[in-house]
Amino acid sequence: MKHQKLIYWLLGIFAVVFIGGALIIPNPAIKKQVISIGNIITGHATKTSGATHNVAHTDLGEKYQLSKNEIKTLGQLKVTGIGDSIMVRTTPDLKEIFKSFNVDAKVGRQVSAAPSVISQLKANDAIQKNVLVNLGTNGPTDAAAIDGIIKQIGSDHQIYWVNTRVPGKKWQDSNNKLIAAAAKKYNNVHLIDWLYMSQDNDNWFVDDNLHPNTLGEREYTATVGQTMAKTATP
Repeated sequence: MKHQKLIYWLLGIFAVVFIGGALIIPNPAIKKQVISIGNIITGHATKTSGATHNVAHTDLGEKYQLSKNEIKTLGQLKVTGIGDSIMVRTTPDLKEIFKSFNVDAKVGRQVSAAPSVISQLKANDAIQKNVLVNLGTNGPTDAAAIDGIIKQIGSDHQIYWVNTRVPGKKWQDSNNKLIAAAAKKYNNVHLIDWLYMSQDNDNWFVDDNLHPNTLGEREYTATVGQTMAKTATP
């Protein structure tokens, strides 16, 4: 979303320009050119595998920086979320991009609580093909715990695990290494690198520099959406 500020700034420059005494007001064609320039400067015009990053000129596209194809793909997905307070805060935004999103998230939840959550979801036939996991914020875990969660969810599910941003906590890096290792180990596990995307963006967070504010919730959802749109299937 940061690039929107640059685009607005560029539009401001073009808003009132005097050339030989003539007043020029930006028409849609000029506005499109300005947006293209802003996208190129900020890197949002860069194409990546599975996601064009050519943002759709719709409310949903501009809010979450999603292309038309990404919006279409995500709008067909049924997703189950298992998480902690980060997912509690981002659930309203995530529900905007998915066809359906049933979530079990709780403030302060540890990785060790996941097995009982998964068991209950399966008992209720409430676990979807695509599973979004945001656990690891509240304390250290180990490879055995993560392996157990992945195997319990099952190889017939695509698992998207968001890594952790916990400034000042020693388990941040160790947990993230375990999550990254799991994504390499299992074909159905995919890393969503929230730590990388959020670094140097303290303005996305409330005072604790951990929980996203309104802007951060949108950026989190954009990161999740762009990643899942590459490989998730209905």
